Amino acid sequence: MRVAVIAGPYVPVPPKQYGGTELVIANLIRGLREMGHEPILLASADSTIDCPIVPITDKAIFFPRHRKDLPAYLARAKEIEKTTAAKLRGILDDVDIIHSHGFDLKDFQDFPNLTTMHGPVTFQQLDYYDHRRDLFYASISRNQQDAFPDLQYVGVVYNGEDPSRFPIVTEPDDYLCFLGRFDREKDPHLAIQLAINLGMRIKVAGKIDHQGDGYFDEEIRPLLANPLVEYLGELGFEDKVRLLSHARCNLHPTGFREPFGLTVLEAAYCGTPTLAIKRGSMPELIEEGRTGMLVEDFVEGYHEIESCFDMDRRYIAERARMLFNYRTMTKQYLKAYEKVIDIVHTRERQKQTIRRMAAQTRTDLSDIWTGNTRGNLRSPSPSPAGRGSRHTDRPEKRILQ
Repeated sequence: MRVAVIAGPYVPVPPKQYGGTELVIANLIRGLREMGHEPILLASADSTIDCPIVPITDKAIFFPRHRKDLPAYLARAKEIEKTTAAKLRGILDDVDIIHSHGFDLKDFQDFPNLTTMHGPVTFQQLDYYDHRRDLFYASISRNQQDAFPDLQYVGVVYNGEDPSRFPIVTEPDDYLCFLGRFDREKDPHLAIQLAINLGMRIKVAGKIDHQGDGYFDEEIRPLLANPLVEYLGELGFEDKVRLLSHARCNLHPTGFREPFGLTVLEAAYCGTPTLAIKRGSMPELIEEGRTGMLVEDFVEGYHEIESCFDMDRRYIAERARMLFNYRTMTKQYLKAYEKVIDIVHTRERQKQTIRRMAAQTRTDLSDIWTGNTRGNLRSPSPSPAGRGSRHTDRPEKRILQ
């Protein structure tokens, strides 16, 4: 199968540091190639994935660090959207399906298409999706579908990576960790406050962009003065794995309806349990009491985290590797592709049948009114005389024999 995979211009594939979506895309492309399929990637030219790349911009246009840079960034993103659409039209004859990871496929809805919803559905997006009900979607958790259940979902496909890149560590060091964006959606200050109250060391790492600019200065920077807190900045892959694998527990205080938590999965690959707020997809990723704990808030987490320290880290790793890996993810996407292609082709055949029937009907009606039928149009016989006005008052009928 030939698949046009659209990654967008924001981060190269695979990412060098932050980029959960792009990491998933890289693993999907790897899986497709291993299974004998032919992905074509539309992405920034600095992507280094092993497959044909259609460049939509010379370099990735990373999210701006400061809010003042946002207007120029959005204008550039708009230009790249037009370039992406033009490049996509240029390869449609060479692919069987389009798989978007953020690009708007509204203008391509008559072609087999699939959009993976990587982010939460917010109030601001309801109108957007309401006008795109004819597209096909894959959600990354069941909880994500609940936010907008009326779209054309063809499946739930959990994210997956290559577990072999993550070592299983059964004897961790004595620290907690947080890995993620520094903003008010991820709420890392709650993780730091929990560690300080427990009297435990915590290592925190992640990205700061315009959404978290003021948040970091207000909520995080004052806490960094505590000797228990170590800020590592934004990490590359190897450093990220080292952080997650040796932690006693991964902290996930996310306060919004998160559709998936890639760091929860990555920690689990290493055998590290996660303490998380019971929201969004967390109950689908965490087997409570065995691979982590789900709490209403981190005040409750203060009392529950001790359970995480005694969990079987090898079980955590084996479960994650079995349920959430790139091969399973790829197979699920292939099923989704086949389903979409079958639906689109069936609808097209139905449309063609309807068009043929309509054309035939128009021809038949034209023949009737012009007299060009195979039979003859006969004028009705006169009403028999003497049978009363009840018969003679009826309107004449044309009878086709």
